[in-house]
Order: sequence, then C-alpha cells, then structure tokens
Amino acid sequence: MNTDKHRFLLILLLIFAFAVSVSAQKSGAAETVKSFYIFHNSRSGLFSLHEVNLRRKWFTAELNKLFLNELKREDEFTKRNPTEKPHYGDGFPLQPFSECVDGEKVIINTFEVKEISSDASKAMVEVKFYSPEKCEKKLIDTYKVELVKAKNSWLINDWIYSDKTRLTDDLKRKDY
Repeated sequence: MNTDKHRFLLILLLIFAFAVSVSAQKSGAAETVKSFYIFHNSRSGLFSLHEVNLRRKWFTAELNKLFLNELKREDEFTKRNPTEKPHYGDGFPLQPFSECVDGEKVIINTFEVKEISSDASKAMVEVKFYSPEKCEKKLIDTYKVELVKAKNSWLINDWIYSDKTRLTDDLKRKDY
C-alpha cells in the first residue's frame, strides 16, 4: 500500500513538472511584456533605485546597467541643481504621460500587447496605449518593445518610441 502511494505521488509530481515545463515554453515575448506592464502599472512609476531593482527581472543586464548609470547621473545632477527636475523626474519613460481624470481620481490608461516578429533569439512586441473608456478609449501612442531570449525566458532589451527614437540611446546620451 505504501509503495502505491509513493508511485501515485511520483506520477502526480511528474505530471505537474511536465505541465509547468510546457507552460514555461509557451510563455512568449508578448506575455513577458504584458506581465511587465501589469506590474509596472501597479507601482508609482517613480524612477528610483528601489523601483529599478523591482523591475530588474524583466530587463537584460545591459538595460539594467543603463538604468543604474542614469540614476547615478541623476543624483549628480540633483546635487548640482537642487531646484531643477532631473531628466526622468516624471518617472520611467515606458509609457505615454497622458492621464485620464474623473473628478479627482486619475484612471490608469489601458494597453494592448501584440508580438509582431520573433525568431529563436529576438522578438519585437507592439504596445498600444489607450485612454480608458471613461475618457473615450482613444489610442494615445504605440511603442515597440525589443526582447532577447536569455536561457528559457524573454528579457526586455529596449523600447522604441513612435518617433523611432530608442530608450537606450537616451540612456547612453553624453550630456545630461
């Protein structure tokens, strides 16, 4: 009887492991971007070390390094210019700064995610941002998110804005 219980538990464990493995393989670039924005929108959007670290699991090492460098530059700028707003003083530049306000309540914009290209190592995902239904559900802007495959998961490598500029180019700028 005891052997049958062990055999049954082993079979259940194998089925569970297989299901998790299949689920992880199906998790694509679009799902990565969607999960990122769900998390990002649950936060304040403040550009800080704590907030960068919370988002780090979605970023490539290079993008994370660029964000950390920007925080150092921002700190130096703020020390020299205490009354001026730093470059990312409005928060992460990862979605349009357009707000829907109902009375005194700010209603978060909605977004739609669609994978537009991918191969074994790179993917491009389109993110369309809309004002909420309370504010006519109009298209605000469209960004593209570039991802790279690292081990078995997709990591965000860059944002490409509708004007074709890249977040990484802004983070690498020489002049603050």
